[in-house]
Amino acid sequence: MAAWSEGYVADIPYALGFYRETVPAHLALAALSVGRHPGSVASPRRVLELGIGMGLNSVLAAASNPATQFEGIDFNPLHIAHARGLAEAADLSNISLLEASFQDLAAVAQEGQHDLDLIVLHGILSWVSAEAHEAILTIVRRRLKPGGLLYVSYNCMPGWAPFLPMQRLMREVGKRNSGRSDKSVGAAIDLAQALAKEGALYFAANTGLAQRLERMASMDRGYLPHEYLNANWHIFHFADVAEMFGRAKLDFVSSATLVENADGLALPAGARTRIEAEADPIFKETLRDLASNKQFRRDLFGRGTGALTGQEQSALIAGTRFTLAVPRAKVTFTFPTLMGDLSGKAELYGPIADRLAQGPASFSEIAALPVFQAGGAGTVLQALTLLVHGGQVLPLPATPTMDFAPAQRLNSVLAEKMSQGRTYNFLAAPLAGSGVQATNLELLMLSALRAGTRETADTMSAALTERMQPLGLAFLTDGKPETEPRVIRARTEGEAHGFLTEKLPLWRQLGVI
Repeated sequence: MAAWSEGYVADIPYALGFYRETVPAHLALAALSVGRHPGSVASPRRVLELGIGMGLNSVLAAASNPATQFEGIDFNPLHIAHARGLAEAADLSNISLLEASFQDLAAVAQEGQHDLDLIVLHGILSWVSAEAHEAILTIVRRRLKPGGLLYVSYNCMPGWAPFLPMQRLMREVGKRNSGRSDKSVGAAIDLAQALAKEGALYFAANTGLAQRLERMASMDRGYLPHEYLNANWHIFHFADVAEMFGRAKLDFVSSATLVENADGLALPAGARTRIEAEADPIFKETLRDLASNKQFRRDLFGRGTGALTGQEQSALIAGTRFTLAVPRAKVTFTFPTLMGDLSGKAELYGPIADRLAQGPASFSEIAALPVFQAGGAGTVLQALTLLVHGGQVLPLPATPTMDFAPAQRLNSVLAEKMSQGRTYNFLAAPLAGSGVQATNLELLMLSALRAGTRETADTMSAALTERMQPLGLAFLTDGKPETEPRVIRARTEGEAHGFLTEKLPLWRQLGVI
């Protein structure tokens, strides 16, 4: 372990990812949906992400929100070099990236600096030292504006409690393995599965572990070491995190996982009455975590962001605009929740999807649809909350950008890197100030479009085939690579047709291309 890493896994880079819950428009909606003022995050001037990993999240957010200045910090030089490479290739002028520790940044933060509207801290809190926690708190206290928001996600109790001995086993295997961290993770999983088969009582007493190990065995080995092998590994109770940031004058606002703010959707029916009656917001969250066996939290804390009156909330929500994030034909009405998948009524959710298929619409425009005349604003808010939670709808920024050029430059860079074998499965969607998922094949077809391929199924199909072959990409049939030319041609033609008729029109609307 390198001395500068402070016990954090640094021999392999962190996984590439984009997290839509971290963007300003989503967080503004999270606050509004529980009756709290979104503060300056509604139209932010400056955003800081602490611990950016490979930096795709920060770079994509900057490209999608060109009127906002973004800062990203990480102490791994490989991470910063990668993020700078993307930002420079896309000629982004509104992002600065710094290789430094949180302690370094805290040391130069000034008392009363208060220049940030939003601080993003995704996952990092669980994996860094107590000294780094204090540095984070110093940065928040000195730099977050009154009216600013903090997003912090972390592993939590009680859901992680049964896995604590398993993580320690993995850590001990890693300490005794001289190979790379991804190899250590594989060795640890193999050992744990062997112990389970040999009758170790820990696994017998915790019946969910075997299934969890099976899932881990199929996960990205570039991600798992960062989750399980760090020397610092903190599984927090919510009350402790609330107390920590309370020292910087921050109050709990809501979960950024929108569905978790609705007791009717996030709690067992038998526990709802007791929990809804609890007045202390910190203790209420503790009860909610126990009731749902919460493993991961995405919390939103505010510095002086007060409660809204009913009239204020209604006025702000009425003007909030929404757009589809997936083609209308791909919209489903099944939503994942902690209580299992929830199936929405097509007669309720279908009209929303139909309206948004025509273009972005405000909350008040959606509420005016005939299907909602009897249900009221609460029904509309819950429906939109579930659609946003499911990743099928995105809220728009309060002042959406009309400058799509930075995002489109970044998307061209990402598509070209896919054609060279580098996989980035997200693209910037500047209309929403956010990002959307893209498959490998869609990125290859975007690369073909950028190279001048005509927008016909035949030409796009041929271009897709041409780009797949050097990368070793193949269609699978029954889990095996397809070799029959007739079948391959039909599959590429189907992909091209779907891209041209469904995905491309949506991407144009979102400003992706």
